[in-house]
Amino acid sequence: MLFHRRNTGIANLHRLLIGLEALILWFALSRSGLSFTTLLPEISYPLAILLGALLTPAETVFSKDAAFDGELRSSYQDAISSALRQLCFICGSIFSVVVIFKDPGISRVFLFNYIACLLPVLALLNRFQPQWISRHFQSDGKTIPTLLVGNPAAFPHLTKWLNVNRHLGVNPVGHVTYHPDDARIPSIPKLGNFEDISRILQEKKIRQLIALELPSNVSDGETLLRLCLANGTRLLIHNHFISKLGYPFHTVQNEKYSFLTLQDEPFEDPVNRTLKRSLDIIIATGVLLVILPPLALVVALVQRRQSPGPLFHTQLRTGLNQSPFCILKFRTMHTGDEHSNRPLDPSLERTYAFGRFLRRTSLDEIPQFINVLHGKMSTVGPRPHLLSHSKEILQESDVYLLRYFTKPGITGLAQCNGFRGATNTPFALFRRIELDLEYIRTWSIWMDIWIILKTTRQIFSPPNTAK
Repeated sequence: MLFHRRNTGIANLHRLLIGLEALILWFALSRSGLSFTTLLPEISYPLAILLGALLTPAETVFSKDAAFDGELRSSYQDAISSALRQLCFICGSIFSVVVIFKDPGISRVFLFNYIACLLPVLALLNRFQPQWISRHFQSDGKTIPTLLVGNPAAFPHLTKWLNVNRHLGVNPVGHVTYHPDDARIPSIPKLGNFEDISRILQEKKIRQLIALELPSNVSDGETLLRLCLANGTRLLIHNHFISKLGYPFHTVQNEKYSFLTLQDEPFEDPVNRTLKRSLDIIIATGVLLVILPPLALVVALVQRRQSPGPLFHTQLRTGLNQSPFCILKFRTMHTGDEHSNRPLDPSLERTYAFGRFLRRTSLDEIPQFINVLHGKMSTVGPRPHLLSHSKEILQESDVYLLRYFTKPGITGLAQCNGFRGATNTPFALFRRIELDLEYIRTWSIWMDIWIILKTTRQIFSPPNTAK
């Protein structure tokens, strides 16, 4: 799609320029009062810098919270956030060269000053450079006269969407309706009805037609297609089923056929599954060898004083493809209470003192890395629920079971965003499900690493929702 291609192109060009500008800063500092020393070929580190910049994920460089005035403008907060991500990749590339080639002659003072100077430079470039790229490559000669067809009620926030995409050259020149009583679009002139489209395409030299809704019949669809082909006009048809049904369908191609599916599923890619499973094995092995034995000893000793009984507690939970499995945790309740499915009430003192600490810091979940090593769970994924709770939640949400397209996790996108423990409000429940499905749709290995790091931080600084 034109919008996607232009947006991606600007982002990629911005990323390339970031790499070149980081190189310029490197050479400028190396030829100033600071001297750079290395036992490797001098070009090694500039190449590492360029590689680090190019390896930065090609996510959009535009702020989601930018003012909708048609200007490509990021806030300083977004610019700094992007700069920190870019700095991580560039520094990671530099330090990889140092470690792999064991360069003892690297100038640490120079590196420190370079990194200190690079961060503010990247922030300023992220703030202003995308706007400059857009103005240069999407000048007036590259704007696209666009005709809007259909009822604007089928396209929520249409005016906002048009303003956001104005930097990509979209220039709405008029609006045509299927029916005379359809709503009008503020600030965009109505040029006629559906039967006037042929004339309007020629008179206004329309280069792009956006149907705001799927045609109501095959004949209207064929007419739009034929007129656009005859006039050399791009045709985009908004899939208003998404706004009607309230769920973001995904389009897939298979040979010459096109399908709408409930969501993208990155975990169906064998390479992605292998990456995720490899990360799980590495982390689970490290935790089970280094963390679990001493922690289990401490928990066993404290349990002996505060609440004698078994060290571990097992429960049936819902797993991949809704199949039940036995989850393993440190026991945090007094013996006899741990099998109750009642909501946890602190006033009942069902949890012993050290058990409350384990729950709050999520250390009671550490034994679940045994589940991870067995392949029943993943380090990151939707949290598994009790079988009885899954049936109750299904009555409240008709998309709930989609979260079982992947293995459940010890932590997840919902948990690291503060939605831990019991879901006591409808908002908390639906938000947790929404984040679980977002994780499944948009998964990447970098997302897993980010969630693991954020969860690790929450062990030392638990959020208010941790109980």
